[in-house]
Amino acid sequence: MDEKELRKIANLAKLNIGESEISSMLNDFSSIVQYVDEIKNLDTSIISDDDIYKKSEFKLRLDEARNDLKREDLAKIAPSYENGYVVVPKVIET
Repeated sequence: MDEKELRKIANLAKLNIGESEISSMLNDFSSIVQYVDEIKNLDTSIISDDDIYKKSEFKLRLDEARNDLKREDLAKIAPSYENGYVVVPKVIET
């Protein structure tokens, strides 16, 4: 990857890259591409699709209602708070 390609990708991603960051980012991209190439070359023939799904465990937390946030704490962090409620800007005109 060269500087022109990096700038094009940054533009598409809406990133502002400074001149001082270009060489560092080019090195980072090079390292990432090299790592992906290493992964592509791994021998995965001994692993079946079923093995992948058997090894993955989905541990879900219990769906419990908790009241961890106290009104006093909420009043401290809310931009606007009145009579025990968070005040939000009106977004729909009637």
